[in-house]
Amino acid sequence: MKRAASFAVCLAAGALQLQIATADPVPLRVHGVVKAFDGQYLTVTADSGKSIVLGLQPATRIVRSKTMSLADLRPGYFVGTVATRSADGVLHAQAIHVFPPASLGTGEGQYPLDSNPSRIVTNATVTAITVGPTAGTLSLTFHGAGGDPQCSGRAPTGGGGCVGNVSIQVARGVPISQIMTGDLSMLSQGAIVSAFATTDVTSLFTATSITVEKDGKPQAAVAQ
Repeated sequence: MKRAASFAVCLAAGALQLQIATADPVPLRVHGVVKAFDGQYLTVTADSGKSIVLGLQPATRIVRSKTMSLADLRPGYFVGTVATRSADGVLHAQAIHVFPPASLGTGEGQYPLDSNPSRIVTNATVTAITVGPTAGTLSLTFHGAGGDPQCSGRAPTGGGGCVGNVSIQVARGVPISQIMTGDLSMLSQGAIVSAFATTDVTSLFTATSITVEKDGKPQAAVAQ
């Protein structure tokens, strides 16, 4: 569930959405441990035990996911959250991602997750953090489409729209991670990765996006 919620937030943020240019691609998600990387082809031992080879292109996006705590968050951080709303209207976080500063404003707003409308995505700027012994509160501000008191919807392109504020309850154990720009050096043997890939007419897999969840053991040399 942790991985599912984590990826839901990633996909909700425009900065991390996959832009697939090939016609009628066959998407694949691979999660596993890096076995080898020669600078062009990444061999991953998937969770199923199967060995999968992924080709990398100059456009392949590499990011690193670093685990954080609620106390690590700071006002001004741009975050994406996925939450459920209780009967009393309170939002309870299921996952929180901290996005790179360059992503500020991308995908901003509050709206239902496309794949599961009962879960609410909020891409917003942190204004305050309260940390308690068993839970805490994350206060956020965001631009939305407007049209209702909650200022729901995605922010208009080019700015404008309404300004909304929301407090989200964060229980102990809710996964919080920071997304940072990565590079090829992170694809070392033993690294834990999640990758999205497409297939071409020859059925070869090409990675469109790779998230490094945990660093591995450095290799003696990595071809570039």
